[in-house]
Amino acid sequence: MAHFASRDHAPRDLYKLIIGCVVPRPIAFVSTRSAAGAANLAPFSFFNGVCYNPPTLAFSVIDRPQGMKDTSRNIGEHPEFIVHIVSEDMAERMNVACGEYGADIDEFREAGFTPVPGSAVDVPRVQEAPAALECRLMHHLRIGAAPPYTSHILGEVLYWHIDDAILNERYHIDPAGLRAVGRMGGDGYARTRDRFDMKRPAVPPEDPRSVDAYLKRKR
Repeated sequence: MAHFASRDHAPRDLYKLIIGCVVPRPIAFVSTRSAAGAANLAPFSFFNGVCYNPPTLAFSVIDRPQGMKDTSRNIGEHPEFIVHIVSEDMAERMNVACGEYGADIDEFREAGFTPVPGSAVDVPRVQEAPAALECRLMHHLRIGAAPPYTSHILGEVLYWHIDDAILNERYHIDPAGLRAVGRMGGDGYARTRDRFDMKRPAVPPEDPRSVDAYLKRKR
């Protein structure tokens, strides 16, 4: 087993380590618009849900050494965005939107997605996405000791678009119908078809190992 400190390695090596260890990572396919009204669409795999009350998402943009990428700059100018969940049907076109396009290029058109107006935010939505979450910016944090810095963005979900075929009356989403994909290291992706269930162990309150018993001991 290898043992080493982060300070002894170049940032590029640490990047390869973190994307190889933290897998699979869900993909936030984020649409934004600039102050001038130009739409942008790009995927990010440093992404997750972080709170449900209020419902909050977080994703990170590793910006360029010379400045912010279109997504983080747009959110700074127009503090709204939409996060789309990428299904297998969308994966290849999502990959097209990964390209390093200039700010004047419309990734919706390049990747063949249909833009439709947002319901609660003034940002275009990907019509083909099985799930889309319209968000308002809560926090925009700049992280890093040296360029390229990272923009860590948190947004409150204001409005939801979920395909009827994957949502039941109890607000459960069918993972087999969603067919989400995730990122692995390098150019790798993962499907979410192979799943298994494990029930959380039930620890009775009177059990000395339980949270209740712990809190009683602390009082």
